Amino acid sequence: MRVLLVGPYPVDVEHPVGGVQSSISNLLHALGRQPGLDVHVLSFVPGLRHPFHQETHGVPMQYVGSSRRLGFTTGLLRERIKLARAIRSFRPDVVHAQDSLVSGYSSLRASKGVPVIVSIHGIVREEVHHVPHRLERVRMQALATRFERHCVSEARFLVAPTRYPELYFGDEIRGRIRAIGNPIADAFFAIEHRPQPGLMLFAGAVTPLKRLLDLVEALPAIISAVPSARLIVAGTAVDGGYATRVRSRLRALSLEERVTFAGQLSEEEMRAQYGRASVLVLPSAQEASPMVIGEAMAAGVPVVATRVGGVAYLVEHGTTGYLVEPGSVEDLGSTISGVLADAGRASALGAAARDKAEQTFKADLVAGRLRAVYEEAVRGY
Repeated sequence: MRVLLVGPYPVDVEHPVGGVQSSISNLLHALGRQPGLDVHVLSFVPGLRHPFHQETHGVPMQYVGSSRRLGFTTGLLRERIKLARAIRSFRPDVVHAQDSLVSGYSSLRASKGVPVIVSIHGIVREEVHHVPHRLERVRMQALATRFERHCVSEARFLVAPTRYPELYFGDEIRGRIRAIGNPIADAFFAIEHRPQPGLMLFAGAVTPLKRLLDLVEALPAIISAVPSARLIVAGTAVDGGYATRVRSRLRALSLEERVTFAGQLSEEEMRAQYGRASVLVLPSAQEASPMVIGEAMAAGVPVVATRVGGVAYLVEHGTTGYLVEPGSVEDLGSTISGVLADAGRASALGAAARDKAEQTFKADLVAGRLRAVYEEAVRGY
């Protein structure tokens, strides 16, 4: 079976940036191990002037330029033309678009006579509410959500990490949707978890959406209960103004020495952080299916996260971690303190998390489920 993967694949596949790139890179490696699949990749790179090819783990990858700012005003005409050309050249049995925006819309419009599968990684119409810049928020509300709506309603086959998008979009989905899980790289399952007492890990961009400030506000109560408590922040300061607020609040609370801002870390560096962390904390305002939760669970790290979006489909409250309400600083602090103060309980949570990850997030298992969707799409087209 010939499969054309279309999406924002990283130029350096071994060093993806962000959850979506990590997910599709892990999936690419696992699909390459599936017998009988001939996989090619077309990746759109905003502003790229000179297209180029490379091969990763035996998979040919073609990188082409795309419109900046998503090119929504032109209906992604450039992307559709390039994709149609790639389809004529490769003649795939299936086109798999790796997002419900640029790749999804372009694939649905350009793939004539070929079944298209669209992956849903996030819910744009929810995420747009948390965009800090007004003009960008208005543009996304006017254009990006329209493209997402088209993908959700017009795709005959959709896949998602959990059932959250299926329940969220409901009757808007007119095709079939399958939950296949987040593909987590095998290296995360091989981590030897030796938690350092009191060590919390926050993994994500420093933006209002991730609500790191809530965790900062909870720190005094956590440190009062667990004097050894300290925090590693692994992620870039995407929103400079918000990052300044976080640091200012730490200074006001005299807690600067308790928090290390590690910046953007490589996958190898992140694995080292998971190996040391006593708990992963994700206090976000909105999440679909964050990769960091699957990675932490694979490493045997208990998770404390907010009960938003698709998080409840990943974290089993009281078994693999705990869920708290978004914005509840007191609940966040007391829950984290409880995990840090009881090493036995934390160990049991981590062991259960790893077991669930083994059954759900192994990349080869996810690739096998996806292959079944490919076969279903070809049969039913």
